[in-house]
Amino acid sequence: MTTTADPLLDDDLRSALGAERAARWASPRAPYAPRVDLVHRDGRPVAAALTSRRGATAAVKIVDVWWRTEADAATAAALVDDIVARAEAAGDAAVKWEVPLGQDLPAFASERGFAPLASPHPSAPGTLGARGYVRWLVELPHAEAPYYAQTTLYTCGAVSGLLAAEAAGAAGFGGARDASPDDPQGSAQLPSVADRDLELAFWRRASNFPAIEPVGLGVVMREHLPADRPVEVFLDHDGPVLIEAYAGFERDFRAELQAESLRQGEAVGLAVHRTRIGIEEIARRVAGGDLALLLIDEAPMHGETGPHWVLAHAAGHGVVVIEDPWISSDEGETWVDSHELPIAHADLDRMVAWGAAGYRGVVFVGRT
Repeated sequence: MTTTADPLLDDDLRSALGAERAARWASPRAPYAPRVDLVHRDGRPVAAALTSRRGATAAVKIVDVWWRTEADAATAAALVDDIVARAEAAGDAAVKWEVPLGQDLPAFASERGFAPLASPHPSAPGTLGARGYVRWLVELPHAEAPYYAQTTLYTCGAVSGLLAAEAAGAAGFGGARDASPDDPQGSAQLPSVADRDLELAFWRRASNFPAIEPVGLGVVMREHLPADRPVEVFLDHDGPVLIEAYAGFERDFRAELQAESLRQGEAVGLAVHRTRIGIEEIARRVAGGDLALLLIDEAPMHGETGPHWVLAHAAGHGVVVIEDPWISSDEGETWVDSHELPIAHADLDRMVAWGAAGYRGVVFVGRT
């Protein structure tokens, strides 16, 4: 018996998987460290596991596990044990498992503590067609947040804000997440037109065209939420933000919109702090029940620089758990990658900083 680890499929494994399953295994996943663990016996493959992971995160995802015959199921289970052991050695907080509709989670996975994740609101393609499971490797009791994937390149702030509102018990997305006997995680639901209208309407209210900046997001969160849900902004930069790439009129009108957001914030009593908040303080507040909308640089996770909003909703054991509304579905990701995603403090410290100045934008939302 031999075990190999390689992101490429050999011809024997490709043939053993069958054309449809092999095509899924061969999907482009280069940014996310794909790995195939493969066991041979008597010169042929008998079990294999495909995993992937985002950079700078504390989770690995099992994309699929295959074994040739029922007699080889124990070998497949041993591969899963190896994946969990590697994750623990790497300091990960979670191992996830993605299961396509029409397939079942193996019995040995449930025996190893993999529990179902709540279905997402159906929206972008990556929210459809798969179920998700997770095994937490650290004790991190928390309420699972709702999930919705942005349907445009620019509505991450709107989606994160609406997910925060929903997690805070206020009006958020309403797309059906109900389970049925044939679809226990609701994964076959169709996208909601009303939810997409809400996503775009929220973005139009908060937009700095096309980005959403921290004060503008804070203002719209204050308008959207009931008065008993506190909203607070931290931004350690005195001038307009997220306009570094613009000049002339394109810069001026965005700066004017941000000045107007400041005036609106003052009018509604929005607290805007110009001090830099530390990651440990963010984690402390989130662990204490606050929600935090974080302006991040996507580069550590995806290898490409870009401003992006995510929602932090749980914290403990040196990690902060986020909802990331972006799914790289063209590169093998689904909602399982970006939902309930733990990030270590040191990695989050690199992410929550934008531009050459490295300023930090955070919007806190209270749950009560």
